[in-house]
Amino acid sequence: MKPHRRPHWHSRAGLLLAALPLWACADEPSPASPAAVTLSQAPILPREISIADPEDPVRDMERVETWTESVANTLYDFSDKLRRRDFLAAEEWLTPGFAGQSWSELALASVKDLSLSAQRTTFEVKSRRIVGRTEFLSSIASHVAPWRCVDFVLWKVKGAEFESKAPLAGKIRFKITMLGLGIDGGPRSLVAWANARVELTGNQWQLALFELTSLDLSERSTALFSDVSASAGVVHTSVRFADVTENGFAWNGAASADVDGDGGYDIFLPSRPQNFLYMSRPEGGFFERAAQSGVAEPAGGTGPVFFDFDNDGDQDLAVADVGWKTDSKVPGGNRLRLYVNDGKGKFTESGAQLGFDALCHGFSLSVFDFDGDSWLDVFVANYGRTDVAPNDSWTDANNGTPNLLLRNLGGKGFENVASSVGLADTRWSYAAAAADFDGDGDQDLYVANDYGVNSLWRNDAGRFTDVAETLGVSDLGNGMGATWGDLDNDGKLDLYVANMSSTAGNRILGRIAGDEQHRSQLLKMAAGNSIFLGRSSDTGPSFERLAPAKGGVDANWAWSAVLADFDLDGRLDIFCANGFITGETAADT
Repeated sequence: MKPHRRPHWHSRAGLLLAALPLWACADEPSPASPAAVTLSQAPILPREISIADPEDPVRDMERVETWTESVANTLYDFSDKLRRRDFLAAEEWLTPGFAGQSWSELALASVKDLSLSAQRTTFEVKSRRIVGRTEFLSSIASHVAPWRCVDFVLWKVKGAEFESKAPLAGKIRFKITMLGLGIDGGPRSLVAWANARVELTGNQWQLALFELTSLDLSERSTALFSDVSASAGVVHTSVRFADVTENGFAWNGAASADVDGDGGYDIFLPSRPQNFLYMSRPEGGFFERAAQSGVAEPAGGTGPVFFDFDNDGDQDLAVADVGWKTDSKVPGGNRLRLYVNDGKGKFTESGAQLGFDALCHGFSLSVFDFDGDSWLDVFVANYGRTDVAPNDSWTDANNGTPNLLLRNLGGKGFENVASSVGLADTRWSYAAAAADFDGDGDQDLYVANDYGVNSLWRNDAGRFTDVAETLGVSDLGNGMGATWGDLDNDGKLDLYVANMSSTAGNRILGRIAGDEQHRSQLLKMAAGNSIFLGRSSDTGPSFERLAPAKGGVDANWAWSAVLADFDLDGRLDIFCANGFITGETAADT
């Protein structure tokens, strides 16, 4: 993926999507319990807590969002203290007179068996005790004390309103997530929803009141997956994205195939200052051979894909990239590249000789035989060059680089036929996926576009027509990925589309009045991923949008997705990559 500039929801025109803080399990300090409080020090606690909305709320959206982000950023540090189980230090984020509803000694409301032998316990929160800050933190500690480690904590601000009168205070709606591992190594997740009153003391936001509205614990006795990157030999740490010496892309996808015919899958990863080719070992694991195999340079690239372009039985490698010509016609960046395999895992970059060397803004490649001649063709999803011209719209950007369709000339080379077949679109295309969705024997193409609507290009004897709007799958959003698969086992292809969701965007749009059509468009831009189930009708194939409540779509800042039967139960599961870069702190995204 390429981390690229995003509009800010805090500006009048745009979008801000906050990346989540992620921490790996590490050696944990001994869980510290909060210090004891003497009776003379203990605050007088209310008999009940119900946090009302401000009577005279601040109406200025810019001020409200500035304070909201300030609260969220402050609580990143609070979350980190809880992740470290440093509950003594966490007291700093609670006022001395804090009163909150305890997380401990709660009755069980229900216990539900989930798939994969997992279990969800829902706690009864109606009769919760009211405690001071020390016992409140102890109640959280009691839930994670049995865990082997806590590797993620986030107090996510889902809503906020502030009082007009001094001192500055507000009502915050939180979703609190704690992830980790149990003693047995199985995954644990604790999810709470709550309301809180926050107060600004000096330059520090603190929690003054806490109202727990739900609490769920999900757990599984054993882990489904184990991280074996280090032992398998595929660990590499690149220069931090924000480092002054880093001036390229982050790692941009990966491709896997058996490149040397030994029966094991190998992995190519474009990166800087060099690419990596991890060759599989017969005994397990990988060894790095990019330089010896001829694919280490040019460094970088996006959306690599292995495919047999010349039908000689081995896997060749195509790599997209971003290139351009300066005002003086001097080439910059990198061209598209095609590495030809000699059948033994040695490659020769032959893009220039084969017509696979366009200077464009390629973000991903999709391989399919669009004209049915048994030679694989390549679609290049082209983005825009943000350092020259930003997107010309947040909801219908059309000033990107025209997409390419490189027709395979019988294994002798390629020619761009996008214009003649109707695919030279200038939206900010990010990814594409080919499939015969209408069952007519040829391959159609779905293209996910950033800053606008997507396209479903129906293939009619080698010419393409965009039917996305007609079939209801144009899916306005920040399209980052797409994939086809039968999710409901009815024999019809379904479509999974990865977009980005924005908590901040939904907060802000909830306060905006005016043009309802434009507001609804922006709400859709902030909504996240989409699932479209394939259906049949008297007029042909159609699609039904799956309700978000059915799950599978809440992936925050989402990128590409993969459909696979991970648990071998005969049903496709969804893995969606997500996240974004951070600066020195988790709040600096």
